[in-house]
Amino acid sequence: MLNEEMLEKRLNCVTGSDAAVICGLSPYKSKVKLWLEKTRRAEQEDISNAGYIKFGNFMEDGVAKWFEAESGKELHEKTSEMLIHHEHEWMAGNIDFRIKGENAILECKTAAYTEGWGDGENIIPNHYLMQVAHYCAVGGFDKAYIAVVFTMSREMRWYEYNRNKELEDKLIKLEKDFWFNNVKDDIAPEPETENDILDLYKKTVSDPVVGEEEIIEAAYELKNIKAQKRELEVKEQEKRDKITTFMKDYDTLVDASGQVVITWKMARPTERFDTKTFSIENPSVYKQYIKVGEPTRRMLIKGE
Repeated sequence: MLNEEMLEKRLNCVTGSDAAVICGLSPYKSKVKLWLEKTRRAEQEDISNAGYIKFGNFMEDGVAKWFEAESGKELHEKTSEMLIHHEHEWMAGNIDFRIKGENAILECKTAAYTEGWGDGENIIPNHYLMQVAHYCAVGGFDKAYIAVVFTMSREMRWYEYNRNKELEDKLIKLEKDFWFNNVKDDIAPEPETENDILDLYKKTVSDPVVGEEEIIEAAYELKNIKAQKRELEVKEQEKRDKITTFMKDYDTLVDASGQVVITWKMARPTERFDTKTFSIENPSVYKQYIKVGEPTRRMLIKGE
């Protein structure tokens, strides 16, 4: 688990979790978001209290012990040491464990489902592949093992990554470009998503912009897609109405063979804070805790 000091150090270098982002392979973060964090324009999102993060942190030792039992390998004690590349001091990483008797490391993961992971094949999701490739480059390791526990199937699988010089060279080139041409030169990467634009441009320009044919075509396609979506939503509700009026107070629908097709069970009641009543009865206290959010941009397609 990384403390505040370690998190601050990670802003001053490229780490293993940054590798997939820089390669455009991260499902969690964009290069623009990473650049905003590295240049201190945006705070790193604090996800330390998120359930899946806590679960992964607390399970790490258990995953490691399970790996030892299954593989027959022994691990060195875990340390919080940050490794620095011998040549590129801006490349760093915090590994999970070193393997005894091998120039190798172990990276521990947890996942709900097996999607994206090989079953009997040495297939690793790309964002994790970039992470261990980065660690091997930084520490000069010959191999990385990735042990992952799948919580839904209650199984552990482990995979191997053998150091790949060609991949490593490409990775270092991309990371170096990002670090020096974006972070150090203080130039934002090219935005690729709507969220990138919202992160980079906090104000709008009132003047219109003339779109090229490709952009105008995309706008009309978006209009058609939104119309189709509304039609599907109507059809969806019609099917729900047909099914639920048949089920009435029954909470499970099965087919002729007894196979469960749909469940429609009562959820636990939720507790909600009564903001309206509180603001009326305690107006002065309520005002102390009002936060004004950032302005948002709303896209309207004309003619809808």
